[in-house]
Amino acid sequence: MRGLIIALVGVSLLTVGASIFDRSYAVVESVMGDKQDIVKGKVLSQGQSVNSTIPWDQLATHSILIVNSSPTSARIKLQVTEPTGGTFEKESKNGFIYHIIGKSTQNQGNYYFRVLNLGGEPASINVVLGEDPYLSGKCNSDDRVMCYAIPASIGIVIAGMLALIIGSLIAINDLSKRKKHLT
Repeated sequence: MRGLIIALVGVSLLTVGASIFDRSYAVVESVMGDKQDIVKGKVLSQGQSVNSTIPWDQLATHSILIVNSSPTSARIKLQVTEPTGGTFEKESKNGFIYHIIGKSTQNQGNYYFRVLNLGGEPASINVVLGEDPYLSGKCNSDDRVMCYAIPASIGIVIAGMLALIIGSLIAINDLSKRKKHLT
């Protein structure tokens, strides 16, 4: 029983940590540095897309690309191609998508992105690029709690993973002892 309780605590911690992580990035635009608008107020009809290139030298060591849509119910998709050929795709959640870009030191090529309107109604798109305040450690907020939300959420997730593993091992050990005791 104790192993199951520890494992359940681990699952709870994982859920809380992931939730804090997502919420922190939902408001990241207000605390990020060196913001630049790449696309502003572009209206996309159903099936239309907008493409753009981000030159390597415009990136900070840790950058973040943020896409906002209006209305927030619009279904949009972000596709990013990195200089190494790696790709990333994500659909919006409440009119918001983000992609963290770690500036490559080996491959100094361009980053390409495309935003598609997958919904049935026109959507106004804004795309912002800036320095990730959490990964760079350069948070522009008077609210210091906001600046430490990501490291805290990562710590909670790690604690949850450890509790889940330890709880599972204890549960398996207790179960095997119980089986031996019954035979």
